[in-house]
Amino acid sequence: MLTTNSKKLTLIILLIFSAVFCSSLTAQVDEKNISTQTDLLLNDAIEKGIFSGTVIISNNGRQFYKRQYGYSDWNTKRQIDDNTLFNIGSLNKQFTAEMIHQLVKEKKIDYENSLSRYLDLFPPEIGNKITIQHLLEMRSGLGDYIGNPAFQKIQQTDFKLRDILDIIKTEPLLFEPGTDRRYSNSGYVVLGAVIEKITGKSYEENLRSRIVEPLGLKNIYYTKSQKAERPERAFGATINFEGTKNSMDDISNSAPDGGIYTDAHDLFTFTETKRKNQLPSGKKSEEGFFAGGTQRWNSVIYYDKNGIAFIIMTNVAGIADELGKRIKSIIDGKTFQTLSLPVEMNLYKILTEKGIDCIENNIHEICRETGFPFDDRFLNFFGYRFLESNQIGAAIQLFALNVKLFPNNANCYDSLAETYLKKGDRKNAKKYYEKVLELEPENKRVRQIINEMKTHN
Repeated sequence: MLTTNSKKLTLIILLIFSAVFCSSLTAQVDEKNISTQTDLLLNDAIEKGIFSGTVIISNNGRQFYKRQYGYSDWNTKRQIDDNTLFNIGSLNKQFTAEMIHQLVKEKKIDYENSLSRYLDLFPPEIGNKITIQHLLEMRSGLGDYIGNPAFQKIQQTDFKLRDILDIIKTEPLLFEPGTDRRYSNSGYVVLGAVIEKITGKSYEENLRSRIVEPLGLKNIYYTKSQKAERPERAFGATINFEGTKNSMDDISNSAPDGGIYTDAHDLFTFTETKRKNQLPSGKKSEEGFFAGGTQRWNSVIYYDKNGIAFIIMTNVAGIADELGKRIKSIIDGKTFQTLSLPVEMNLYKILTEKGIDCIENNIHEICRETGFPFDDRFLNFFGYRFLESNQIGAAIQLFALNVKLFPNNANCYDSLAETYLKKGDRKNAKKYYEKVLELEPENKRVRQIINEMKTHN
């Protein structure tokens, strides 16, 4: 016969078991729903031709969803698999930040100390104002060296960190340090230089001793030569207006701000270690959504305080960000917005299927849906995207519509004239260049073009 205390104990045990059992059922239901909804999302992306890569979702470290689709090289149809290496873009800023946190833990640097204390890169009036914390939070006023023509000249060479620093130190501050925030690749290169200066070792040596070895990572490739030796690397792909993917082996050296190649296993391991707050620095981070990408690559990691994490690695631009936002909505139990085609693909689809009149009649809605303002720059920008891809007929239609919508804008006529000239239609080119001069009589460049056209008649 059970005593009163025994009955109470039995009841407590039953309640605990019931709670655990119900919790387990709930988790299973959530995982099933997340998997089903993510499949619908990826099916839509695949049907629209805008996804190529790997998606993994986990619950407290256990992977319950994994899907791979597409080719690591769309030209040869080499399949994406577990060994495929992706360029993770700016995600390796996470590695750089972790190494800085480790150096703070080791009392070798301090977040609030000025950059000048560690690195003689800028004049004191600049270096003394920038702190390590500013660099981490992108509040330093430094910009983006990647857009500098000087970097574009060396991008495909065996450049060194000091070569990038030589470019960065010539660029003016975008704002007074600490007063604003602007995404900054330059700032993370500078952090990489701080790591090298303090440790007396290269960034890559620090990466291996501070991240790769402690976490047991197996496939982290930093230099161009390392990547070139790996036949399992994916090639970055662009998608043209018709939806055809063209792959390009665009390997180059990495830097502290981006460019590392790795596989899904290693990126997942890093994400889980970060979620569990088990990185060597001990830096706490309750949850996060981080992305990196280029014109041919895009990867995302996410983790939350409830134990859910996911990674997305793609060898096409932009789609990991779009999928990541929607998978997070699915995890949060919310509906997700249907994926849209990239603007240029959508415009081309409308042009070829419904004609330019459809674009004209729906231009305000198209701008609103894509997040662009309705002004002369919208069609002008995408007209040049078509022109650069030698879709001259489509470019002419867009520029002609822009002229119709903004008849007093000289730049619209200029773009249309330039396109006709590229087509070889000198009559129409001259016609629209003369219209530019009507609106801008002092435009010497256009006047010279017209005079040259007359000379060659």
